[in-house]
Amino acid sequence: MNGHTSYADRLELFRKNDAERDALVTEVVRDFEELKLKYAEKCDDYSNEVESRRMWQSKATHSERALVEHRQASGSNAFALAVIDGDGALFNDFLWALGKDGGAEAAHQLHAEIKNHLKTTYPEAHVDDWSIVVQVVLNLQGLATKLQACGIVSNPNEVFAFGRAFGLAQPLFSFIDAGMGKERADHKIRETLRLFLPNAQCKHVFFGPCLDNGYLVVSISLENAFPSTRVIEYQLTFSHKVLERYRRDYASRITLIETRAAEPGFVGLGFNMVRFPSIFRSDNLPCKPSNTVLPIPFAPPVRAISTSQMQPSTAPFIPKSASPAPSSDSASSSSWATVGKSGMTAKTLNIASKKTPVRKFILLNVHDERVDAELPRCDPGAEKRFGDRLKSSGKFCNNFHLTGKCQSGEYCDYNHGERLTPGEQLVLKHKARSRSCPGKEYCRDLECTFGHHCKFGKACYMPDCWFVSSHGMDLQPAKRVYVDGSEEWIAAYLDKLRN
Repeated sequence: MNGHTSYADRLELFRKNDAERDALVTEVVRDFEELKLKYAEKCDDYSNEVESRRMWQSKATHSERALVEHRQASGSNAFALAVIDGDGALFNDFLWALGKDGGAEAAHQLHAEIKNHLKTTYPEAHVDDWSIVVQVVLNLQGLATKLQACGIVSNPNEVFAFGRAFGLAQPLFSFIDAGMGKERADHKIRETLRLFLPNAQCKHVFFGPCLDNGYLVVSISLENAFPSTRVIEYQLTFSHKVLERYRRDYASRITLIETRAAEPGFVGLGFNMVRFPSIFRSDNLPCKPSNTVLPIPFAPPVRAISTSQMQPSTAPFIPKSASPAPSSDSASSSSWATVGKSGMTAKTLNIASKKTPVRKFILLNVHDERVDAELPRCDPGAEKRFGDRLKSSGKFCNNFHLTGKCQSGEYCDYNHGERLTPGEQLVLKHKARSRSCPGKEYCRDLECTFGHHCKFGKACYMPDCWFVSSHGMDLQPAKRVYVDGSEEWIAAYLDKLRN
């Protein structure tokens, strides 16, 4: 066995090789299992990616289709909006003076000016297909009174006719009366901007005028917040800018209409500005003319009457007759009331003066607003009787008891029955006056039983007054309007003007 490895050594070598082979096979099997697991994970990831890609592809296709539809829809119904504060942006004097025709002319001119400006701003767009929406928000009664005081219009009704014609001249033009109180118009305009600016179909917004700093800062006014004998007003001012928040996202879509000189705060916003001098005033309203004279109806000259002519005649009235004068005998046998020709039937003459029928009328102030005649105080006894009848019979019909007629007749929901006495009717008149007439100060119904303004006027401090819009109204009667439409100036009012 010299020179040869022993069997034991060779066996040991075999065992060692077997161990290495087992270890290698074990390692290969382990690596294979790991690779198989990773392969399964990759297959799952691939399947997920395929599903995800298909899902996103479907969403992308749907989004593209929706975008195309949105662009088509927004392009087909595009419009431009002009929101104008009518208390600050005033139309030219000649337009106001034209009344109804002036309102139509102002609407047509404003429509043309806005269209021309849009063509310049968007040269590549089909501006002719865009609708033009214009909203003029203002205190109509206050402006009408101011224009009349300045001598621009002779009657507030001309301003109302102007507004109606302005809205009718263009289908999307509106003349909106926000009523008395500056915050009412401001709030409506701010909310209109908030609603329309994010709208994709609203391609451009014009805003005017840019001379009211109230649109730079949000202000909230709480009037009559607590019951009191005085008007309690709280005003909270926030630093949040109304137009400032639109500058970043909508600056290219906003144009300010400059009538009078713009306030520095508006200039600092950097918005584009435009002027329409042929439509709006570029200066403030003039002060009230000192030589303004109210129209006085023509009256014939008064003929001087002597003192003797003013004394009543005591001699009996004897009509003239073509027959000879009666003899003394006949005169003694017949009175002066039965004088006539011989053989004719005696006639009785009534020399009593006939009563002139009282013509019904309503009272108007100098602004042609209806003023209710002051009612006398009620008799306490009549009030008690009225209360007793009210408890036993229910609410009374105003028309039946105050005017004597009711169109509803037997179908009326209120009590007719026996007519109220004059004293009780006065109580009912006071109660009827406490309810506001739907026509308010413009009512011309002579039989109307409702109230047309607050009887306390500016001195009213009731937070829930039915007539709050009339608190600034002139309650001095200036003329009477009769049932036939004729007008008569009140002498006391004219004397007051002359003095």
